[in-house]
Amino acid sequence: MNTFEAMKIRKSVRSYQAKAVEPEKIKAVVEAGNMAAGTPMAGKVYFNVITNADVLKGIVDCSKAVIGRSGNPMLERISANPNFDPIYGAPVAVVVSTTKASDPSSQSMATQNAACAGENMLVAAADLGLASCYLMSPVMAFFVPEMRSAAKLPDDAEPVCIIVFGYSDDTAPHADYSETPENIIYVD
Repeated sequence: MNTFEAMKIRKSVRSYQAKAVEPEKIKAVVEAGNMAAGTPMAGKVYFNVITNADVLKGIVDCSKAVIGRSGNPMLERISANPNFDPIYGAPVAVVVSTTKASDPSSQSMATQNAACAGENMLVAAADLGLASCYLMSPVMAFFVPEMRSAAKLPDDAEPVCIIVFGYSDDTAPHADYSETPENIIYVD
């Protein structure tokens, strides 16, 4: 499979099989994230790779609790659903964090570095036959100090997103891409 094929078949999956992902595939996905483009002046990008079932459950429980107290009515309603799983049962969650920045400009650059890393991981997962999803709301779990500690986040880390992946349990068809997308504008 080439890069373009991996990008074309990739979709956000929110249903995973209860099947472990092989360590070499986990390593390959995370290494792809670590190869991402970015500006070094924005600081480090950290990857906390979580496969421990208790820590994954902690992310689910803590993020649901924090989302449930967020003050956002839509998020509070979603969190109240007993079947809501903010990481969708994925067997692997990678917390992508950046060095905390003191100024908004540096924090913005750091966030973009994390986003580039996340995209690399999503494409790499597709290339390896894995399903994946880029998530932001479960990052709220790391507002809880015990959860930060359980995930072994560095003290200077600011979580940006969580990339979850595993073997898909999703049977929905993939969206078709237009041969002539209207949102691409060429200026010759």
